[in-house]
Amino acid sequence: MLFFCAFNVILLGQKSIGIIDAFFGLLNLYFFYQARQNRVKNWHSYLLIASLTTTIFYTFYVADLRAGSAYWLLFLPPLYCLLAGSKRGLVLTVLLSFPAIFLLYVKSDSDHHIAQRSVVNFTLTYFLSYIVCYLYENQHITRDQTLQKMAFQDPLTGAKNRHALKMLFDNIHKKTAITSQQESTPPSKTHLLIVDIDYFKRVNDKFGHDVGDTVLIEITQRLMDHVGDDQVYRIGGEEFLIILKQHSSTQAFHVAENIRQKIEASAFYIQQHEINITVSIGIAQLKADQSFQAFLQVADHNLYSAKRKGRNVVHYGSMNIVGNAKAV
Repeated sequence: MLFFCAFNVILLGQKSIGIIDAFFGLLNLYFFYQARQNRVKNWHSYLLIASLTTTIFYTFYVADLRAGSAYWLLFLPPLYCLLAGSKRGLVLTVLLSFPAIFLLYVKSDSDHHIAQRSVVNFTLTYFLSYIVCYLYENQHITRDQTLQKMAFQDPLTGAKNRHALKMLFDNIHKKTAITSQQESTPPSKTHLLIVDIDYFKRVNDKFGHDVGDTVLIEITQRLMDHVGDDQVYRIGGEEFLIILKQHSSTQAFHVAENIRQKIEASAFYIQQHEINITVSIGIAQLKADQSFQAFLQVADHNLYSAKRKGRNVVHYGSMNIVGNAKAV
């Protein structure tokens, strides 16, 4: 816009257009700087839309139609779609098409139906530019969602994977750091449960890997039914992690014990086989300034403590409940 400011003021003598170009050009430089500093706000996008729309419409209104300023109107629909989203972008595209069409009709020659022909051609091109951008953006979003699913979801069970867990932990850690600055000793209410299937190797050896995979899928589904789809992660062969937010130590222990009891009490019927499964669960509490690996190590330690007690156990420090582990 600063280039157009100099062009309009020095070469064309269009001072009013140049002033508008200068003002919004400096504003856009500010938006660019904020974006480089990762300090983008939602209102930045809408103010950018307003600045470009104002500049383009004012230039089109003031300048001669032969100068080609009408071409810039075709830039607006894709801009609205990209910055405001598909739905709001469509609303803006439709609303601003009326003044654009009116100005084009008024400024066009009346001979040989030039005005009508200009309006028809402009309207078709104007909305086609939005449709093309919408289709491209929708395809991009779909592809991005597919890639995210491949990157952060376990393909066998549908649970989230270790990468997703690491990302979640980083977010929790940032929030914990902010809370720690506001309070002297903030109590952590985030707990991690490591769930390990007891004697799972025997399931694979006795019934085959296909049956073992089905067991993993059904175990995942039962865990998700109990705590929610977004809280279950698979990080190894038969190891799962459950994140519990806003749970006290006692509440986290009760959740783990309920999971252990329900899995122990229900048989798995797979390919005409009745398979009894138990799980061992270790619990860890997130502490301030605790690294991701340290957090996992504490939970792993409690899991191994549960296994040393004979499996089919929930272990969290001094709290533990032991059931009867079922060897398949």
